[in-house]
Parts: sequence; structure tokens; C-alpha cells
Amino acid sequence: MKVTDLRRKLMAALAAGGLLAPGALYAANLNTNLVVNGGFETVNLALTGDYNGPLILNWSGTQGFAYSHDGSSSNAGVVPDYADGADPPGAGHWYFTSNNAVPDVNGSGQFYQDIDVSTGDTGTVIASGFAGFNMSAWMSSYLNDTDVGHVHADYRNSSGVSLGTALMSDSDPGPSNVWNLNSANGVIPIGTATVRLSVYGTRTSGGPGPDGYIDNVDFRISEVPLPALRITVNRTTGSITLSNNTGGTINLSGYSITSAFEALLPASWLSIADNYDAGSPGPNQVDAAHNWTELTNPSAHGDLSEADLQTGTGASLVNSRTVNLSSSGEWIRNYNEDLVFQYVSNGQVVNGIVSFIGNNNNPYAFGDLNVSGSITSADWTIFRTNQHGNLSGLSLAEAYRVGDMNGDLLNNHADFVLFKAAYEAVNGSGSFEAMLEAGGVPEPASILLVLVSGLFAVPVLGRSTSRK
Repeated sequence: MKVTDLRRKLMAALAAGGLLAPGALYAANLNTNLVVNGGFETVNLALTGDYNGPLILNWSGTQGFAYSHDGSSSNAGVVPDYADGADPPGAGHWYFTSNNAVPDVNGSGQFYQDIDVSTGDTGTVIASGFAGFNMSAWMSSYLNDTDVGHVHADYRNSSGVSLGTALMSDSDPGPSNVWNLNSANGVIPIGTATVRLSVYGTRTSGGPGPDGYIDNVDFRISEVPLPALRITVNRTTGSITLSNNTGGTINLSGYSITSAFEALLPASWLSIADNYDAGSPGPNQVDAAHNWTELTNPSAHGDLSEADLQTGTGASLVNSRTVNLSSSGEWIRNYNEDLVFQYVSNGQVVNGIVSFIGNNNNPYAFGDLNVSGSITSADWTIFRTNQHGNLSGLSLAEAYRVGDMNGDLLNNHADFVLFKAAYEAVNGSGSFEAMLEAGGVPEPASILLVLVSGLFAVPVLGRSTSRK
């Protein structure tokens, strides 16, 4: 059986065991502003408050009243533009001042908006543990006042209990503070159902009445991948090493290494299941608490995959930990470096990093059949020796190493054309014929002409002798 989609195979096995929710694999990169009326353009002109500013809609708590950017609204001349500096891009008519949004004892302003993130794609990515936030807002202050605007995010579970907070403040508080863009980002705690986004102001020196002007509030959730594990492939030996160089501990409950070119050797694989799990005691154990299961077909060359199917908990790889996955080289060395490494961490599929080393940090050239680092007459000898041989039982990578240049499990004239072109691409035009002449070996077309000439020559000589 040739396996070409190990991710599907690995995930199906884990999902079948109830260890992985398939929906968690495909969380979208959301990157959409979740704030309603973050530009404060939706107002009720019939209700006015501080300095006759219209009531801002869609926000809760202490009522907030808008101020005019450009004086072009129906309240022109009544609600002035107090903020310093040129208006922010796309500012519209209105912005918000935090005069009427005194923060509560927790520092969370009472002018707020509750954003439901418990369902849909936001809920999925938060549950996976790979949710990040990006928030931004334009801020300014009044004349030479030492005002500071703030946007505060409180991450609450379904019971309203805070799981963590994030705060973004004006990076350039007054005096003489003009409109400037501020931003912050971070990770959203697992279990977050609601984000309470509060907007308020303070003074740098304390005191009441802060005029921290704010506009175009933006809050987005996106999928943030964790720093990834890596496999390192040695071109010289074919060995593969798994390592954690992320700077922290990474959970690992399953992984797959795949090759569409079928360049893997299960017989040389030092799997966790056979060498480093609970059933394999030793100094280099990866998971001493669980028994892992190999998912790889031993006769296939397209994948190496295994997982902790019993519990799905897996192991914790500390930073700088390395795991040798090869006994004598599990990668069939060749020009096609097509390996894909994926692993499961905390129930999430992560695309790992694949690095190749060796051969002066260069891939092998197409046509370097003996992977010596160059294409020489030795490669031609391999090609010629296996011409028209039976390659049907070999993998694609194995067949290439004996002259199948086009992946049809044959070594014939079509492959000869490709080999000759590859040889001359590296060694120069005319180099192939020069190599044959130097070695006294005719190329296949010349051999065929010699044989054909011989076949015709024998009958002619025979007839000539019979007439004597």
C-alpha cells in the first residue's frame, strides 16, 4: 500500500480513538475585526450628553458620547474637534473621549463591549489552544493635558470568571499628543467564551477628568501556531533526528514523516513505539508513561508515523531534546528532498520544520545516482548496468537510484535521454560523449548500431562463402 496522505491517516486513527476532534484541525485564520461600531460612527443624535455629543450605540455600561472629527455632522459647531493632530485614516465624523468612562476597581473601564467568541471559528481556535489576539486603536489627547487612553481586554469563561487580561495604552501620552496608532498582541486563554473590551482614560499624574481620545478600535482573533519541532535529515548518512529547539517544552502525541517519492525505509526506523516508550525501558525514553503504536505499513516507503493511541496524552519534549529516529539511515538519499513532517501537539496538527544538512549544504544533483556529490562515469555505469532491468518491486526513490529517471519504474531510452541531459547540464555540452570515448564505452544508440550491423554482416558473409 502506498501512503501519500499521512496526515489523513494519522488524524483518522486518533479521531477513531476519540482522542482528537477533527474540527479542531481546520480552524480558519480569522483576522476579522470583532468590534461592533469600533469607529463610533453609529450614534443617536437625539440623545446628547457631555458637551452635547451624541450617544454612541452598541457599547454598554457608562454611556459614551461622541465628539466630531470634522464638524460636518448635524451638530457642527456644537461638538468641536478637541483632539490634537491630523485625523486618523478613515476617521469619519466621530471619535470617543473617555471622560465618562471611569475605570472600575479592576482597571476595566465601565464603557465596554462584550464579544462572544464561544462559537464558530473563534470558539474552535480558542479551544485548540492556538488562538492569538491583535488589537489596535488610534489615540490622542487634549492640548497639553497628560491624558492616556486605554483599551482593556478581559478574557472570561462561560461563567463570567476572568481567565486573563490584556491592556493596550497610548504609547505617546500628552502633552502635545497627536493622533497615533497603538497596537498589542498575545495569546487568548483556552476556555475563553467572552471578551469584555473596555475603553477608558487616565492621567499620567492621576486626577479626574481624563480626555484620552480614542478612535477606530480593532480586535481580531487569529490562529497562532506554536514554535515548531524539527526533523534534521543528513544527506551523507540518510539519518533523521527529531529535535526541540523552540525555547520551551512541546507536547508530542503523534507524528508523521511522509515522502511522495517513497524515499523512507521503515526497516531503519527507530520508532518511539519500539525504542522510547513505556514498553522500551532505557536512558533515552521519550514517553515512559504510555505505549505508542506504529501506523506505518512495514512494506511501504511513503511514510513513517506513530502515535500514543491509548491516551492521546503523549510526551513532553523539553527544550534542546533530540531523538534519533534512524538505525542506519531511514532516508533513501536522492535529489528529491520532498519530506513533510507533521505532528500532534495538544490535539492540534502542527506543520513541523524539515532541514537537510550535508553535501556542502546542497541537494544532490538530478542524475547523481550514487549520491557522491557529482555526476560522473560511475553514475553512467549504474545506469547502464540496470538498463531494461525489472524495477517493478522498487519504490520510486529506489528505482531512481538504478536509473529510472522519469518515475515509471523502467530504465529505458527515455531515461537515457534524461540522464545524458543531466550529465551535460553539470559537466558541460559534449561532456557525455567525451566521457564515453575516454572510457571506451559506446552509448546505447552506438551499441545498437554495432549489433544491427553485425546481424546484417553475418548472412552476407555466409552467402558469399557458399558461392565459392
